[in-house]
Amino acid sequence: MRILTLSVLLLVFGATTAQTPSPVPGSPVGIASARIDTMLRTGHADPSWFSASFLAQVPAGRVDTVIADLTQSLGAYQSVEYTPEKFIAHFARGTDDVLIHLDADNKIDGLLFRPPVTSP
Repeated sequence: MRILTLSVLLLVFGATTAQTPSPVPGSPVGIASARIDTMLRTGHADPSWFSASFLAQVPAGRVDTVIADLTQSLGAYQSVEYTPEKFIAHFARGTDDVLIHLDADNKIDGLLFRPPVTSP
């Protein structure tokens, strides 16, 4: 009975403390995370990070404007968190879900900032 109780406690404890692993630097997820972090920290989207097809539809300056709008709405950028479904950008007054896709050359060919969520 003690072994069963201990096993149940370990399962419960393990389930409540499990965290999504941090992206591995140099991996596509790590590169995406670093680019989101740099864009939000500096307020600037480096055009060299984007595919030509993306820039043909959305100039890098437009991404800068979106970032400025997020900062205006949510306050100072704090950090970015990776989940298997998306990235979550944390700001002083809320969060924003960020969807990003890199092509085979690790260039951003898809980027979507969802509507911001303000903290109560």
